[in-house]
Amino acid sequence: MQSTMKRTIGLLLLSALVLVSGCSKKSDSTKPGISTESSSSSTPKRYEVQSGIVTYEPMVIMGIKSVSTLYFDDYGQREARESVTDSNIMGMKSHEKKVDITDGDYMISYEAEKIVNGKDETSKVATKTDIRQFREMAMKMGTEIGEQMKKDLDYREEGTEVVAGVTGTKYSVSLNKENKSQRVYGVLYKKINLMSQMGGIVIKAAKIEENASVPASKFEVPAGYTIKEVSLEKEMALPGKRGNE
Repeated sequence: MQSTMKRTIGLLLLSALVLVSGCSKKSDSTKPGISTESSSSSTPKRYEVQSGIVTYEPMVIMGIKSVSTLYFDDYGQREARESVTDSNIMGMKSHEKKVDITDGDYMISYEAEKIVNGKDETSKVATKTDIRQFREMAMKMGTEIGEQMKKDLDYREEGTEVVAGVTGTKYSVSLNKENKSQRVYGVLYKKINLMSQMGGIVIKAAKIEENASVPASKFEVPAGYTIKEVSLEKEMALPGKRGNE
């Protein structure tokens, strides 16, 4: 459960960071044929592409290989991230496939596959988290206080960079006010994060398919799963509460 919540919180923080970074005066939305009007009257479009598939380059860290793919539709209102991890450590061989779905007000996470030494240990429990409060905070960070946030993070545009065959805006931010030389770098293309680099860890897109046909099943929990509702606010507060006991 804790690893699922950490992944959920990490994805939400990445969304907030992308929103702040995307508040640049320079935007692909000024190009002909690209609209930034909301697909609904109350929720702005997250991306400047209606649908797409982004395949990221494999990562190998300490013998653990991971590959991730992003699927989205309705300008990012519906999004699914699939992560496949393979490892063989000290005789323990494992294969895992995890899926995180964001659809409107909720994020749902589940294990699609978990095979350990040939044994199927896949959990058939999906966690469902209400992210409205966090999303509203992220949107506020990206709009009302975006400029102040960019100043606090020492946001810089670093020119352009070609990733997965397209040219995006390279940016960097500092997550440490005391040492602004320690920076996180990224590349945005039509508000889609194609590259993130923190220290020696690099997540980089290998391929992007714009306006691709994405099956509705990518945003659905497979049959046979139990859905458990989890409070993000309570889960985030748990470590502090335990530390005070």
